Amino acid sequence: MSDPKRSGAAVPVTTGANVLREAVENGQFIVAPGVYDALGARLAEQYGFPAVYMSGLAVTASLLGRPDLELLGMEEMVRQAGLIVSAVSIPVIADADTGYGGLGNVERTTRAYMQAGVGAIHLEDQASPKRCGHLGGVRLIDASEMCAKYETAVATRGDGPMLIIGRTDAFKAAEGGLDEAIGRGKRIARTGVDLIFVDGLTRRKDFQRVRDEVEGRLLASVVEIDAPAQTKAGELREIGYSVAIFALSGILSVAGALKRLMMCLADAGETDKMFSDMMTYTELNEHLGIEHYQQLWDRYVTERK
Repeated sequence: MSDPKRSGAAVPVTTGANVLREAVENGQFIVAPGVYDALGARLAEQYGFPAVYMSGLAVTASLLGRPDLELLGMEEMVRQAGLIVSAVSIPVIADADTGYGGLGNVERTTRAYMQAGVGAIHLEDQASPKRCGHLGGVRLIDASEMCAKYETAVATRGDGPMLIIGRTDAFKAAEGGLDEAIGRGKRIARTGVDLIFVDGLTRRKDFQRVRDEVEGRLLASVVEIDAPAQTKAGELREIGYSVAIFALSGILSVAGALKRLMMCLADAGETDKMFSDMMTYTELNEHLGIEHYQQLWDRYVTERK
């Protein structure tokens, strides 16, 4: 493996944000799997994905075993993002929830993610405490407050390469549904953000209408809400979206595998039936870059003799 972060060697200063910005501005369609830790990000990189997405729901589920209700704070989310960034060379798109407070908090949050080296963050227009956009009971902040939040993030970023993504949850939260979401999307586009993200959409016709009526580059979330995703990444590319994140696919897959493992072990007292679905110990170590560390160890031992 030649990538320096896979091997553990020194990493060049070039940031994921530069890479992501160049790709988006050049019209490259980005598919980013949803991850919550460094292992998932490494596997995504090793299978050729150009970026990964750190999902707030997935991080909360993995660290706390709790639902996505803004139970984690800014420092915890930034710390997790930094660990993921340190493990890969591809850009990390990170969930920054509501910005964790007022405009001063948004400013601090933006700076913290920049310092962590992430490629992009998205901030949403929910009132705090927020909740997963696919849950009921989502509350929105005023549209003018929403715009001030995104303008603050853009100003804080300044000339830095990190992308700012403005997200609206109005599709599920507002009485106007898609009309309100499109209206907010248009206002978000005027704040100077790099991408607009209308969350909660699942149907192609809704994604299409957003593309038809909202100017600017768009990000879409492909989700499996109790069924296979209704709209595929290829369709989003055809429609004209710039980025497709598979926000929940990683955590749902791992949670399903762990559930089956626990059931098998509880019922049979062994894991033989699950073994074919497991990564072997040897394979895991290969993906973790064990060869590099073995070489370090051999060199250390040889030099000490």
